[in-house]
Amino acid sequence: MMMKRIALLLTMSLLLAACGTAQENNTATEAPDETTNSSDGNNEENKTGSPGGESGLKKPDRNKEVKGEDPNKQKLSSTLEQKDSSFVFTVENDTGKDAEITFSSGQEYDYMVYDSEGKLVKKLSEGMMYTQAIKEEVIAPGETVSYSASFEEVASGLAKGEYTIEFVFTEQNFQASAKEAFNVE
Repeated sequence: MMMKRIALLLTMSLLLAACGTAQENNTATEAPDETTNSSDGNNEENKTGSPGGESGLKKPDRNKEVKGEDPNKQKLSSTLEQKDSSFVFTVENDTGKDAEITFSSGQEYDYMVYDSEGKLVKKLSEGMMYTQAIKEEVIAPGETVSYSASFEEVASGLAKGEYTIEFVFTEQNFQASAKEAFNVE
């Protein structure tokens, strides 16, 4: 009977270890600087979004595009816009050649929410566990991949006020991020 308990505990420990751990970054308390321009380099108004601020969602004032700063990673262009009560993060391969994408876990993106003072108030991956499986794919030049999060999911637990959400691509060799201001009413 004792051997069965030991075997069960050992099996459970191995399963938990295989699931991985959530990586927390407690030093990121301020929103990074933002760049706001379209892919052609000009500022432009965003014509999408739901009318009338549905579910507290307001039309964004403009598209925001942010390119990463890590010199060890290739940069991909990215945009974030509010569509149909969701935030849609789009990453485009604008490198002119195939982008061999490798994710080291089931997590392909993350998002952080900052309050009006720039303090981190919410992070998707905080407290989450992701599968520890390598996923590889190729994104051809000009192709895009998109990820979305519902406004309700993002705004859940937030007090009324102004916030900024930043999405980041979690790929090992390529970097992309974008952010957008929003209001919770």
